[in-house]
Amino acid sequence: MDIPVRSQSTGLNLTPLIDIVFLLLVFFLLTTHFIEEDGIGVRLPSAASTTTREKNEIAVAITRDGRYFVAGQQLPLVGLEQKLRGMLRSDTTVVIRGDRDVPLQTAVSVMEKVKKAGAVRIVVATLEGAGSS
Repeated sequence: MDIPVRSQSTGLNLTPLIDIVFLLLVFFLLTTHFIEEDGIGVRLPSAASTTTREKNEIAVAITRDGRYFVAGQQLPLVGLEQKLRGMLRSDTTVVIRGDRDVPLQTAVSVMEKVKKAGAVRIVVATLEGAGSS
């Protein structure tokens, strides 16, 4: 009686490897924190020390030509306080993103409006650097 002999494939089974790669891809996509930057062209000043961004923050941008933006919406200085009142919560940080060429008085005026709106924590956004560029 002849028994047929099967030749066994000695190839490498890649299915488990592909499964692991896809699981790693899904893991990194779910655990990565994406930082949203607003699309407003502001050249930030530089500073020697910086901190990381927080999750619950509102960005107020001041452009070189004196326009004000909150959440991507352009507002006049007088409308800034009212807009922020509707957005602020107790744990919200307001980040002032002023262009490096904005006069100091303009930034101080914005800070006053933010404070009147009820913000407890106000920070100024900077780029990490030597502090003079």
